[in-house]
Amino acid sequence: MTTQITLRHRLLLLTLLPSALIAVALVAYFTLSAIHTLEGELHAKGLATVRYLAPVSEYGIIAGQVEGLHGLAQATVQENGIKAAIVVNQKGRAIAVSGRVSLAAETLRSPLARPTLVAETNEWVAFGAPVRRSLDDADLLFDPLGSTSAPEVIGHVFVEFDKAELTRRQIELWQRGLAIVLFGLLALAGLAVAMADNLARPVMRLVEAIRRMSGGDLEARVPVASSGEIGILERGFNEMADHIQEVHRSMQHRIEEATAQLAFQARHDPLTGLLNRREFEHRLEKALLGVQAGGDEFSLLFIDLDRFKPVNDSCGHLAGDELLRQISQLFLGRLREEDTLARLGGDEFGIILNNCSAARARQVADDICGLAGAYRFIWQDKVFAIGASIGLTPANRRVRTIQDLLTAADAACQRAKESGRNQVVEQEAAATTERRQEMNGWAGRIAAALERGLLLVEAIPLRSLQANGISGHVVELSARLNEPGQPPVSLSALTDAAERYDLTPEIDRRLVETAIAALARASRRNKELHCLVPVSRPSVGSRELVDYVAGQLAERRLNGRGLHLIFPEDVTPSQAMEFARQVRALGCQVGLADFGGDLSSFNHLRSLEPSCVKLSRSLTRDLGGNRASTALLRAVQEITADQNIYSIADGVDELNALEQLTALGIDYAAGKAVAPCEPFEAWLEGAVMRSA
Repeated sequence: MTTQITLRHRLLLLTLLPSALIAVALVAYFTLSAIHTLEGELHAKGLATVRYLAPVSEYGIIAGQVEGLHGLAQATVQENGIKAAIVVNQKGRAIAVSGRVSLAAETLRSPLARPTLVAETNEWVAFGAPVRRSLDDADLLFDPLGSTSAPEVIGHVFVEFDKAELTRRQIELWQRGLAIVLFGLLALAGLAVAMADNLARPVMRLVEAIRRMSGGDLEARVPVASSGEIGILERGFNEMADHIQEVHRSMQHRIEEATAQLAFQARHDPLTGLLNRREFEHRLEKALLGVQAGGDEFSLLFIDLDRFKPVNDSCGHLAGDELLRQISQLFLGRLREEDTLARLGGDEFGIILNNCSAARARQVADDICGLAGAYRFIWQDKVFAIGASIGLTPANRRVRTIQDLLTAADAACQRAKESGRNQVVEQEAAATTERRQEMNGWAGRIAAALERGLLLVEAIPLRSLQANGISGHVVELSARLNEPGQPPVSLSALTDAAERYDLTPEIDRRLVETAIAALARASRRNKELHCLVPVSRPSVGSRELVDYVAGQLAERRLNGRGLHLIFPEDVTPSQAMEFARQVRALGCQVGLADFGGDLSSFNHLRSLEPSCVKLSRSLTRDLGGNRASTALLRAVQEITADQNIYSIADGVDELNALEQLTALGIDYAAGKAVAPCEPFEAWLEGAVMRSA
């Protein structure tokens, strides 16, 4: 484990290390200089001593006064630090000795030309000097030639000094130097600690505040207690923290507003303000569970407006939209607060009559039918008569699922239309045998379509609207059911029918197989391709599709990087998280479809971490003329962009809408304004395999 060096430690090292090195160097220098000085003094004293003894010993050597020389030697030894004194004659024989002699005999017999150091050990040092015969005036008188030769050496004197005192003083010098160094280092350490604390404390307060803020504590602040640059940093951090907190508060407020709007849009039809199909089915499910638990029975009305198409054809969609708004208010006026009215799509409506018997529900249905028949829609100079075909189905404990209710009410509504319109037809929920027959019919159609190649896989190319998009080709897969003699069935309609009878896994596997085969072909040609594959709700809640994807990837030796599985955002959160985890383990990505159409918050973005989201068409439908929709779309884009999630708008058919989406920062678009939908194999061959 590595040790983290803090700022305080760095400051201490920066302060102490150079100071300690300088102090040690200076003390060592002066200590060594003092030691050398002591040694020089000892040598000077030794040389001075032998210089003094040499002439003093001359007379004793010449006269042979040994006792006088012994006295001189003893007197010399009495001097401080001298351990021995020796006087030798011309032949090198000691004639006077005092003290503990350490010099060797060879050294005593060695001739000396001048006073000098003759021997030295760690314990003692010895000096010697020649004793020369002096020349007086008489000698000069008898030397007529005036000889200038050196005086005769008649002996030598040696003095030995004990170095114990020198060693003691040297040790004292070293001890004094170390004491000075230690004292200096302690003083410097105290000063360095004070300086480091003074500098590091405010910085550490900043570090701690930053750590708290990164941990989510946006209230973190530092006291402005320093001056100079540190004070500027403290004030700047607090100002930055205030700004971040304000931005976070503003973003949170915008998220809450967007969440509230999305929650409303997730449950309501944007045109009429009524509940949408998903919320209607959710409430229908709760009501049916209540009946099965022993609660009050209710009735379901399925309403399809009569003669609605002529209004759209002759006056345009604006007139049709206005008609739907007015008829919605007309129906609401006949219902109780506890009843539920929803627009199921197009000109179809659904009503849940809570705590309402079949007889009472028939009366309400007849009243609504009468209101619709008597209503006249006026648009400019035209007047239209509108009616309503109504299917009624009572809900009791024998009904098992809401699909049974919806199927029965839908069938009753169709019978009402076929019987002449603007009337009410009542029908019980289908029996199990009838449901099985219908299921077998769809199962046969889907199986035949897959076997005979009637399920045509199509490509919906995506265009990147921003500069930082995914590299390579990006395409979404779709499908159509083409049966001879029958109108084509779109993927959404086919999935709705198949999902009702648990037949969607076959379609999902076909799309996945096509996408993985295309990725394998593109990989062999070094082409970068990303395929967005829609996946149904049942496949998300089952392990079978994940195992199928794993098998296909292993068979083709792919890493799954270009495969993005897109599923509806109204899938159960636990199932969605588990599916996303399993898919990512294969190297694939996940995405959310119809984003903004069913989630009441953005929590799924954090838990699922999708690579992309397909925006609900309710967010882009009124892009040109509705400022609220534009603001909501901008908020959704900013939130997804903050989490590095690509946003996709589909169904973009107008070029001006494409430009507005680009300006809003939407990442991708699909639709007629981008490229037409075409068979997938043809698109793959032309757009990818033959591209440069």
